[in-house]
Amino acid sequence: MKFKLVTPDRVLADKEVKAATLPTADGEITVLPGHALLASLLVPGIIKLQTDSGTEEVAVSGGFINVGPDGTVDVLADTAEQGHELDLAVIEQAKERAKQAMKEAIGKDDTAFAMAAAALERELSRFKLAMKHKATRHTPTPHGEE
Repeated sequence: MKFKLVTPDRVLADKEVKAATLPTADGEITVLPGHALLASLLVPGIIKLQTDSGTEEVAVSGGFINVGPDGTVDVLADTAEQGHELDLAVIEQAKERAKQAMKEAIGKDDTAFAMAAAALERELSRFKLAMKHKATRHTPTPHGEE
């Protein structure tokens, strides 16, 4: 099935996939060929794409999902990043800023608290993918060589 992932900055994916697992407000859904029409919110998390060459993962912050009548899956995301694009140090700083913003907004500003919570959720998804990418990139060889 045709899968397209677009952000305001770029087209991150435009390819044939066997399946796409997407984070929604109601939990993860997996879209397979022949899926029913669907329009849904995309929430911060990790998109998993099954392709002929294996599984690809992308951290997303939120947006919209549309499964069209022709079986195409279009994802419009606020942000989307692959594992090799993520910097753990930058993510750690962003996580700490989001946590601090949440602490400062408790009991004072519900909107600010919700925005900080959403930012933290996004950074946790990015962190999870970055750690996974780092682990697979730095797996020692049988002889201890890298």
